[in-house]
Amino acid sequence: MNIDEFVFHVLEVHTLHVRDFNGERLIQSLGNFQNYKVSTACAEAEARAVLFPLKRILKKCLPFLVLFLIGVILIFTLTLQNEIFAVKALGFIASFVGVSGIISECRKIFETRKNLKSMKPDEALKFSAWQCMLKTAPKKFNDNDITYIPIDEETLKLKPEELAQKYNLLPAISKKALEIISHQPESF
Repeated sequence: MNIDEFVFHVLEVHTLHVRDFNGERLIQSLGNFQNYKVSTACAEAEARAVLFPLKRILKKCLPFLVLFLIGVILIFTLTLQNEIFAVKALGFIASFVGVSGIISECRKIFETRKNLKSMKPDEALKFSAWQCMLKTAPKKFNDNDITYIPIDEETLKLKPEELAQKYNLLPAISKKALEIISHQPESF
């Protein structure tokens, strides 16, 4: 692939989480169309970071490792001093959460790596560019979370139910999004 940058034409979906007596519910609305550009160099750097994940593992797992170590210190230090059981239990909980977090983060990282390795080089570079775009694009607008739906051939092939599941959309919003996306001039 011999391009200098990737251009993503996306539709924003704004999600507001409303809590009331019946629990939490979502209110969604369609936002604006946006264009995001990602350089090939950024996409290649992201692909390298996924394929050689040591730095990413350290960054994601360090808080959980610290929590695990604090838990171990609480368990063994307090055992020697015969302190109260509740504080020892807190140490066991902290250790468990630390180990669970490390396993969960490593699983996500290696699953992404496996998916990237199974793609063709052009697809892998486009996927990495999309990940770069998602990292740099705003995630919130006021109190609303923002979800980005790419406007491309793959999205147009989805049914409203599949789009709703893939991007965590309400059924009415996914139908409206597909309707609006299908009337967009082709930019892909």
